[in-house]
Amino acid sequence: GRGGKAAPQYVAKTEEKPKTPQRPAGYATKRFLNDPAQAVQEAVDGLLLTNPKLARLDGYPDIKVVVRTDWDKGKVALVSGGGAGHEPMHAGFVGAGMLTAAVSGETFASPSIDAVLSAILQVTGSAGCLVVIKNYTGDRLNFTLAAQRARTEFGLKVETVITQDDVATTAKRGIAGTLLVHKAAGAAAEAGKSLSEVREVAQKVIDTSASMGVSFSSVTRLKKDTVAKGKMELGLGIHGEAGARVEPTAPVNKIVEVLLADILKCERVAGAGELCVLVNNLGSVPPLEMSTVVKALMASEHAGKFKLLVGPAAMCTSLDMNGISLSVVALDAALSALLSAPTAAPAWPGAAAPQAAPAVVPGPKLESAQDTPSEDPAVAKALAACCKALTEAKAELNKLDGKVGDADCGSTMATAAARVTEGQAALPLADPAATCAALGRLTAKSMGGSSGVLLSILFVAMGEKLKA
Repeated sequence: GRGGKAAPQYVAKTEEKPKTPQRPAGYATKRFLNDPAQAVQEAVDGLLLTNPKLARLDGYPDIKVVVRTDWDKGKVALVSGGGAGHEPMHAGFVGAGMLTAAVSGETFASPSIDAVLSAILQVTGSAGCLVVIKNYTGDRLNFTLAAQRARTEFGLKVETVITQDDVATTAKRGIAGTLLVHKAAGAAAEAGKSLSEVREVAQKVIDTSASMGVSFSSVTRLKKDTVAKGKMELGLGIHGEAGARVEPTAPVNKIVEVLLADILKCERVAGAGELCVLVNNLGSVPPLEMSTVVKALMASEHAGKFKLLVGPAAMCTSLDMNGISLSVVALDAALSALLSAPTAAPAWPGAAAPQAAPAVVPGPKLESAQDTPSEDPAVAKALAACCKALTEAKAELNKLDGKVGDADCGSTMATAAARVTEGQAALPLADPAATCAALGRLTAKSMGGSSGVLLSILFVAMGEKLKA
């Protein structure tokens, strides 16, 4: 009744939502990282897990040094390094025939004096050590002072060289061309050359090399993109430093032409008759596009000078920068031999003589019978109208396909339409069955994906039906 106790209210039990895992400060959800503060150490360890001839010194987190495990200090040692974020440079180039040790700082930050000094002390024997320094303030200070301490405090024979291959600005930064110094000097050291001879080789490469890059983006994993849509920045630095100029984007042939024009007017390489060219991926350019860069390079007016090609590969990157760089060095027989010499460094892609043209061999004939061309104005008109409609619908079909697939349906159809239009004069238009069979063969040859095979099946079946 009204005077009794109120009936107990039933409260539905709700399931607890799973708690979101705690993320370290600075965690970025769209990066393959755990704690960003540990990223460099974890990356170094990942490299070592796949390379039994590499190890690191036990100084984490302050000292991040990768060394050869097969090193006996019997020859000249080669040490280099710099900030992280340029992988596989530098640790990926440690190995017989290249670097003896690589020193890493944090992302885009030079390693400390103590880290560099640890590397020098670890690998330097009586033959001495050459330290290769890129032309940045932090690197020059830390590496130079470490080399000085190694000489004065520990009595070691240590020489230094400074790379400055970037021709984009007056800053003369050290970029991907530094790898040519590592390779040539490393090969000389492996061959048993003296410290003065190894340094001479390194300085010769520095004095006769030049590099320049171009990018469609800055380093977007660290800050907002500074390159506007539809633009490309020539000479953008590998830490996002300002480049030489910004221009509208262009086809790859034009981009390569512009880069080569700026590089080859540098006095260090202007008069060179033969060159080695290094094709570097700055971070996020797909392999397909890197190969088109090589095609453009070998189609340029300077192709005859390129006697050795290194890459294309990601060698000196800038995290996720969407760009490339080209580096060249003047060649003679001695330097060609040093650049071509074997190395155990895991990231070196090799230096090889490029082909003057793609090798092409005759393929098998897929057509079992030749069609006899014939005319039918009505069929020709209808076919032309279909091809025109498919070509005009390319963008719309791609847009629709993008909602459920890979956004290429319109492009595939437009390609088939172009092939039919090109070959229409050879079709047996007066014979419907033969025309359908011919269209079936043509779509099978010119169209990829599901569309091509389905249309081919359709036309072949129509041809068989019309013959019956």
